[in-house]
Amino acid sequence: MLSKDEKLYINEHFVAWKPGKFRYWESLPSPDAADPQEREWAQQSKDKPALVFIHGYAASIEHWREAFKGLRGRYRMYGLDLLGFGYSEKLPGSKVTYSANLWAKQISALVAHKEEERVILVGHSMGGMAAIQCALNYPEQVQALVLVDSSGLPDQGKLEVEALNQERKVKRPSFDMLMFNALSAPLVGEAAALAMSASAWAARAGLEQAYWDKSKVTPQLVEQFRAPLRTPGAAFSYLAVTRNFINFQLPLKPGDLKLPTLIMWGEYDRSMKPAIMLPQWQKLIPQAEVYLVKDAAHCPQDEKPEELNARLTEFVEQQIALSKATAQA
Repeated sequence: MLSKDEKLYINEHFVAWKPGKFRYWESLPSPDAADPQEREWAQQSKDKPALVFIHGYAASIEHWREAFKGLRGRYRMYGLDLLGFGYSEKLPGSKVTYSANLWAKQISALVAHKEEERVILVGHSMGGMAAIQCALNYPEQVQALVLVDSSGLPDQGKLEVEALNQERKVKRPSFDMLMFNALSAPLVGEAAALAMSASAWAARAGLEQAYWDKSKVTPQLVEQFRAPLRTPGAAFSYLAVTRNFINFQLPLKPGDLKLPTLIMWGEYDRSMKPAIMLPQWQKLIPQAEVYLVKDAAHCPQDEKPEELNARLTEFVEQQIALSKATAQA
């Protein structure tokens, strides 16, 4: 949830969308800001694309809070809880099929709801997969992509297992694979999901696999991830992904994505090793710029926010300059 300070520059809303209500944040530049720089940015932002931030598996908008803080006042910014996660509605399987296409439609609905023309999508992990699907399905709404440790590769599952196998130092499964297997198994999965919500230890252990700097895994971060799991319907929606993992591997081919793309990756991502994942992404998106975030694992937007925000800003400004040059040509 928003802190007292965040409420000064972030507004939280809910959209009564069909098939389900979802939550989003917005942070808009203020022409009445006390800081002259922010007033200038507010004027400039009128001609700039908005940024839409999309969280990863089991996360929520809050996982992008450092981006909202670091870029406040500079751009029109939005972030949403994907349907089934965070504090968006969590519907049973009889009412909805969780998929990349569903979330792409949700992102498109938010863009239309805010009357934005074209946006830059910034997706982390599973959110990157949803961003890619949105760009494929609704190209008229998406100007560029920023993918942070993104999933969605056609062979994602196989590549993740390969990465985890390389990580093993002894002949026993890593915590990542044990948890994935538990969540994927009938009945055991429900118990494991409930354990994650009930046990701070289980949640912390899972998060520590995704962070290089373990000091970043604070009690506040652990509760941020646990709290949505205690909301109605959470167990089903979380398990819907792990039990249908093959449906979240996009059938991409080289050249399918032609728009400008920035790929950022944590140097020490354990389950999605850059040495394994990045060459695959570069084959599929040959025009993509690649930036490796040092001393970070799977969540560089939270571990190294200043570095990630700076590179994101550079990329966004590049796109703005290119658009202006094209318009003037």
